[in-house]
Amino acid sequence: MRTSAKKFIEESFDYLETLTEVSLDRSVNRYLLEHIAHGLMIFGGVDGFIKNVDKWIRTLVKTYPELGFDHQSNQIVAVIDYTDQVVVIDESLYIDLTYVINIQKKYGMLVSYDGKTVTIARFFEDIQRKYPQIKDRYKGLGSSDAKVSKEIIMDPATRRIFRVDASDVNVMRIYDTLIGKNKEDIQARKEMIMNFEWKPSDIDT
Repeated sequence: MRTSAKKFIEESFDYLETLTEVSLDRSVNRYLLEHIAHGLMIFGGVDGFIKNVDKWIRTLVKTYPELGFDHQSNQIVAVIDYTDQVVVIDESLYIDLTYVINIQKKYGMLVSYDGKTVTIARFFEDIQRKYPQIKDRYKGLGSSDAKVSKEIIMDPATRRIFRVDASDVNVMRIYDTLIGKNKEDIQARKEMIMNFEWKPSDIDT
């Protein structure tokens, strides 16, 4: 299914965040949860998933060779990166994964771009790695080490002195958007990415 890149990004932006939150809440690998969400989607809910769980497991045997299902407790069991994973398949899990399931219903679970095909979660991880990053920040002159101070502050050959006035407030807001962790900065960062001019060639879902 082809769709506009911007629409896909806008509608799926919280996909990775939702998976991460459920992963942390349930102490389960988020990629496994993504595949579970896909199983819940294609088999029409909890009962359909449980009924077809063996078929679902066969599709993942190469990815997760130590994957199984306990039919008495309705638990997915697996070992991923040397860590035991246990996931109860029930309505509570379905509710937690509803957003992810709905996105998969609309777009599928796989995204093709840059000559490769990955899950939506891994696609958004790739996008996050391309976010602008500021590696070093200092509260003031005294918090930087001597080498940094010499290079950017004290060396007459390279230092610059300029006046900061009200017109520079917008620049400071942009920095807050790029690195801030409060809700307003996170929301502004989402809007910045949503408004990025994606080309149709950038993505093919």
